[in-house]
Amino acid sequence: MEKKTKKKIIFLSVLLLPFGLLISFVTSDLRTSAVDLFTPYESSSELTLDGVADEAAWTSATSLLVETDGGKLPDTIVTLKAVYTSANIYLYASWEDDTFSATRGRYNVSGYVYDQSLAAGGSEDRIAFLWEIGEVAGFDTVGGMVICHSLTDSVSLGTGEIADMWHVKAARGGGFTSATASGITIDPTNFQLTAGTVSLQGFADDKYVDDTGRHGDDGDGPYSDNAVDGHAMYIEESPTDWIDAMILTTTEISAGETLLISEGGGALTSAVDAYVALNANVPRHILRTPTLSHGDIEVALRWVDGVYSLETKRALDTGNTDDVAFDPTVSGEYYFSLAIFDDSGQESDGTQEHSTYSGPIALTFTASGGDAAIPGFGILLILGSVFAIPFVIIKSIKKQKSME
Repeated sequence: MEKKTKKKIIFLSVLLLPFGLLISFVTSDLRTSAVDLFTPYESSSELTLDGVADEAAWTSATSLLVETDGGKLPDTIVTLKAVYTSANIYLYASWEDDTFSATRGRYNVSGYVYDQSLAAGGSEDRIAFLWEIGEVAGFDTVGGMVICHSLTDSVSLGTGEIADMWHVKAARGGGFTSATASGITIDPTNFQLTAGTVSLQGFADDKYVDDTGRHGDDGDGPYSDNAVDGHAMYIEESPTDWIDAMILTTTEISAGETLLISEGGGALTSAVDAYVALNANVPRHILRTPTLSHGDIEVALRWVDGVYSLETKRALDTGNTDDVAFDPTVSGEYYFSLAIFDDSGQESDGTQEHSTYSGPIALTFTASGGDAAIPGFGILLILGSVFAIPFVIIKSIKKQKSME
């Protein structure tokens, strides 16, 4: 081959290489879905629900990191993992939140009366997962944005569509089974924690969304109002510590550990003084065991010096029409998205009180997904362009010479 021809081939190869790179990147983007694939790890044994997630199965599970948008916790990384057994599916989530908040609609004190008309605002920390049941138009592309709403808007889907909502709440359900706290620092102006460790075990508020709005699943939810005739109904007589005072359960009421505020008297004065000394506030809700479909999801929520970790447990298939049903033996995706809440949920927090990751995220029990990019596909295109360009040039030169 002539020296001049070789130089021409090298020059054209270098000149055209960027075009090969451009083709590679564009094609790669076209072959990569916007959906985040999320694969749970299969465990032969059930897990302990404590919010610590230190079992071997959690270590083996693949992490998915997503970043929130909007609300009070924008640009927050949420780490997700999932584990499943022959009977149950477990979900893990972890995210940063500087304060622990569990004062949903807190009462204010006036003359030893927790008067509902003197409610001092406040809310709670929460996380919610929204799962597609069947097919919801647009969910596989924009996820939870299909029900994006302000606090004053009604939440609903299209006719015949339904989605499953797992709502985990620090004040309303999370601490029914047990609640402990240690090494805590309390902000007395709002009853939030700025340091320490809190561990809650209880239930999620299991809901669903359909074409008529948002509803609780069948049965009783994990909480009821601690209110009667415009004021708080019960107060703990002798709370042992801050978290004991902040969480009120039907178990404590049945055990005679509470007082009816309406009865007043010296015992009430002593109880209120105990709350004030603990920098605690009478809770606005009474936690209870949820029933029927409303009680499907057990939770363990843990906050340690500004970091939340959550474990949830639910049957793979509850048999309820208002729950998403998982089947590890069937190929397919289960689309979901999430939102986190920082002491928010009341009207005063504005229209963008929650921070969202709409995704969507596609949980799949198989390691590969149909929309994922082919590994190394871009590199193959680049190499192909490098070798193909000289080949085409040489063929062109040979053809030109044969015609001379």
